[in-house]
Amino acid sequence: MPICNFCRILANRYKPAKADSLPLTQHETIKGFITLTGSHITKAELQIKLANYHQDSPIKATITNSVPYFLEQAQQAINYLSLAMNRVEAFTIPSYKQATIELLEDMYQYVDRALHAFDYPNEALLFPYKVCHPKFFSPPLKQDLVIEFCIQDVYIACNIYALDYNFLKHGARAGSDNQHSFVTYKDKPVMILEEVKTQTQSPTLTELKGTLKLVLEWCQTYKQMLLQIEV
Repeated sequence: MPICNFCRILANRYKPAKADSLPLTQHETIKGFITLTGSHITKAELQIKLANYHQDSPIKATITNSVPYFLEQAQQAINYLSLAMNRVEAFTIPSYKQATIELLEDMYQYVDRALHAFDYPNEALLFPYKVCHPKFFSPPLKQDLVIEFCIQDVYIACNIYALDYNFLKHGARAGSDNQHSFVTYKDKPVMILEEVKTQTQSPTLTELKGTLKLVLEWCQTYKQMLLQIEV
């Protein structure tokens, strides 16, 4: 396969991303939508109703383009695709067989890493190890509520946690309550009153995953073709 085809495919994927407007629902608990643009959630309108948290009225949380929510995984993928693009653009045609094989191997490595950036993040990047910044939301979230977003394959996942910092005053103790989890968050012990998780599929991520897998297959196929050529 001509090397220029790699350039064209990656260049198309590397253009400024179109926006995905995605519904986000979880029965009666979560209703709303999010807008994904590149490596950020640039808009979101959520209405959240938790059984064990502020039952009197639903919680409203919004994200605006002025303070977008950064998705680190998407930026990691963009960085790896940028490295792949730079590697291809620096390649001179015609070139020796071995140089072309090395290019394909480097391309495979970068694209594979970009693809795996969309795997579900490790726990260090999520609650309770990563702090949720209330400033991403309008109005700012209260300290006892956590809303986080991440990428899981071709889905945007949303995790919501209602917390109790005063559970000791209420007579609850870690290990004595089988209905709730206890964690350390912001260097303080907290009880998780309620936990809700949902996800929504992104057409852009779905298309991108298919394209990257195709590039990986082409890298392997073209490399095998070159290895079979007698010099």
